[in-house]
Amino acid sequence: MGILVREAEEVEPVLLVAAMVEMAEMVSSSSTGSKMRHAIVINATVANIVILAQQAWWGEGNAIPLLDGESVEIGQSYDAAANPRFFGDVPRPPQSWTAYEFLLRFTAQERAAFRAAAATDAQVADFQQLAQAAQEIRSDDPMTLAGMDYLVSVALLSSERRAEILGL
Repeated sequence: MGILVREAEEVEPVLLVAAMVEMAEMVSSSSTGSKMRHAIVINATVANIVILAQQAWWGEGNAIPLLDGESVEIGQSYDAAANPRFFGDVPRPPQSWTAYEFLLRFTAQERAAFRAAAATDAQVADFQQLAQAAQEIRSDDPMTLAGMDYLVSVALLSSERRAEILGL
């Protein structure tokens, strides 16, 4: 059974993955034999994980059967010659918070230190005021990142705490 998929650049990635899942379900339900987990790999990156009755070819992507005990997450890189075959950190989606939720991610001691620093440091005061006034604070917003980087640069936060607060 041959399945043709347009080049990934011509199709929205989300639509491509949805189409692949739909096709995987069709192949899986029409095939006989035992079913096993497969990683759908497009351009050396895991796009989805499906259950199939057989290995299938998806145009630019391949359905790679997972070995017993092998773990994989969507977004990881794939290299058949590597050990492990699936590797790399999975990109985390950006997070968002209300101003109140964001400020609660800091400890009481950190918030007190910001208030004290804001009295003498205009950049800390500006970041604090913007954070309090924001309807939404996003972990990937350039203003959020710049403000958090500044807090690290003036030793009000460690880089580890910055990453923890931003959910990185």
